[in-house]
Amino acid sequence: MTPNPSPLPASQLLAFGLVNLPLSMLMSPTAAILPNFYLEYSAVTLAGLATATLVARIFDGLTDPLIGYLSDRSGRRTPWMIGGAGLVTAGAWFLYNPSSESGLAHLLAWYLVVTLGWTLVEIPHTAMAAELSRDYHERSRIALWRQLLGFLGGVLFMAAPMLLLGGGTKFTPEVMRAIAVFIMVASPVAVLLLWRAVPEPARRVRSQRVRIADLYRALGETPPLRYFLLTQVLFGLATGAVASLFVIYASHYLGLADKVPHIALPMTLAMALGMPLWLQVMKRVEKHRAWSVAAAGMIVALLAVPVLEPGEDALRPMIAIMALFGFFLGSSSIALPSLLADIVDYDVWRNRQDRAAIFFSFQAIVTKLNQGVGGAIALGIPAWFGFAPPAEIGATAELGLKIAFVAWPCLLLVPMLWLAWHYPLGRRAHVILARRLANRQEIHA
Repeated sequence: MTPNPSPLPASQLLAFGLVNLPLSMLMSPTAAILPNFYLEYSAVTLAGLATATLVARIFDGLTDPLIGYLSDRSGRRTPWMIGGAGLVTAGAWFLYNPSSESGLAHLLAWYLVVTLGWTLVEIPHTAMAAELSRDYHERSRIALWRQLLGFLGGVLFMAAPMLLLGGGTKFTPEVMRAIAVFIMVASPVAVLLLWRAVPEPARRVRSQRVRIADLYRALGETPPLRYFLLTQVLFGLATGAVASLFVIYASHYLGLADKVPHIALPMTLAMALGMPLWLQVMKRVEKHRAWSVAAAGMIVALLAVPVLEPGEDALRPMIAIMALFGFFLGSSSIALPSLLADIVDYDVWRNRQDRAAIFFSFQAIVTKLNQGVGGAIALGIPAWFGFAPPAEIGATAELGLKIAFVAWPCLLLVPMLWLAWHYPLGRRAHVILARRLANRQEIHA
């Protein structure tokens, strides 16, 4: 397994990354918009939202590793993605189109269908990204293309009210239905394009057959994976809290409900436009240390939020703060998949196992649990302090909202940035690892 000396052609990177465009619309933008949308247009309560996200994440904890295991055992990626795109197409309309009487059962049922479809696409797709190249820097380039196209999906999501309502800013039922139709069409089309344009990488190393026991053995046999996942847990709980409360904080406390797209769109653009810069930074600085520095920047941005007073005057400062937060957040979109791909190489060297999909299923579990648990905690803190929209916000409820949106994420990011700075599998270690793999006799010609 030698590093790939030649970069992948842009046409293949485009076809590969396009899958992430509709896929990304089902995660972060949905996590930010869907809670407030259901509070406004359905019978789901704040407690119901917290319950639904938590139950969905427990479901993911069972299905994600199973999908990773099945994909690794079959040795195939695209058939699983095709099946996942079908599930997304079947469930998106119902998830984004609740009636005024729709309650917790409606939300939970269709959320489970869509999140299972997302997982069937996401885990094989990210595993395939790790397999497209074995080069330390080329992996960051692959991650850049994938994430840029994903953020384009996020931009389209956030810009949908302005595009569909002639400058409007509200996520109305009509806007959400249009988004659902786009996802239902784009998901299968993008996956079929990948199937035609991007050949699945061949297994280049003889390894032991993946078994069901590898679902738990992988953690015990791979210390860098445990370190990586712990760091991501702290990071994801922090960002999950911000994602779950961003729209609620801007709408119900700052009084900017009709300006949410004006805040969210620059934040998403800052993430996307900053990613090429982060790629250049990571060519000169260790990927894990760039991620650590970015986490410090996120803390600085969040600490500026509590000084804003409710009203129209808060709009421009909030746009600037969240754009800065988005810029720093964008670094993780390149660093995390690239770092995990390096850990796959470590597993092949030390354990003679090729378990890329299992590894990325663990990351998917952490991502979803972070959004579910992090979101549930973030929603629960202000509720415990008496925050209950649409009732008027008192001083105690205001304090709880600020603790959940600012203090809690910062508290999590402090130990996370220390762990990221001291991450054990850096560039020098990976060069040694790649050399040892190249010297193995099991490498296929």
